[in-house]
Formats: sequence, C-alpha cells, structure tokens
Amino acid sequence: MGIAALSEELRVELKKAKSPIKVTTLYPGYIRTEINEKVKNTPFIVDADTGCKAMVKAIESGKSECFVPGWPWAPIGFVLRRLPVSVLARLF
Repeated sequence: MGIAALSEELRVELKKAKSPIKVTTLYPGYIRTEINEKVKNTPFIVDADTGCKAMVKAIESGKSECFVPGWPWAPIGFVLRRLPVSVLARLF
C-alpha cells in the first residue's frame, strides 16, 4: 500500500503542476512468469501474454487505479480494502 500511496501523491502533484503525465497504479493478480512457474496453488492465474496485454490496456485507459487482470481481482480488492483488520488478520 505504500507504493499505492506514493503513486496517489504523484498524481496529485502532477495535476497541480498541470503536467501531461498521468500515473496509473496497477494492482496485479497472479500472472504466470518464470518466477512463479512451479507454484501449484495460484487461483485465477493468467499467462504472461494475457497479463501484459491487460496491464497495457489498464495504463492506456487513463484510470488512476486498475486491477490486472480485472476479474476477479477488482471485486476482491474492493472487499479487502473494506474488511476490518481483525478479519484480515484471520485470513492471512
């Protein structure tokens, strides 16, 4: 969340400066790469090509925040942000 907060601050500062630069915060789900190719239990994983295309599409959308891939990570992210800390502590 620290990097997300940093990107939010960058968005604000760039807007105040009337900069044409836009910042998109990407929240990636599981994307199959060499780093995680041997991991067995990765729900909702997508291949690298699909993940990369989703990231490019998200950045080009101009939205400030995007979950990649959108399904199911956008609804999961929405719920996780709103759960009480006590519930999160039991989940993780």
